[in-house]
Amino acid sequence: MITIYTRSNCGKCNDIKKRLIDKEVNFFENNSDIPEIMEKLIGLLTNAGLKNPVLPIIEFEDGSIVSNDMGLYRELRERGIL
Repeated sequence: MITIYTRSNCGKCNDIKKRLIDKEVNFFENNSDIPEIMEKLIGLLTNAGLKNPVLPIIEFEDGSIVSNDMGLYRELRERGIL
């Protein structure tokens, strides 16, 4: 299962969630508006060496992550998810 980090009122976040639901992909959503989730996300990004990524951010089962500014949709297509 993949984890998607989102925020409220984020058009790209809503779009990617809709696409995942349409493809019947199981995912867990973490809303970064929640301080504890944001803290976890910052730790994840720091460990990955990413600076200033753009939501949505997806963490794959293998621990790799991709953000919207890193070709999120392309990565999901390459992995056969979308």
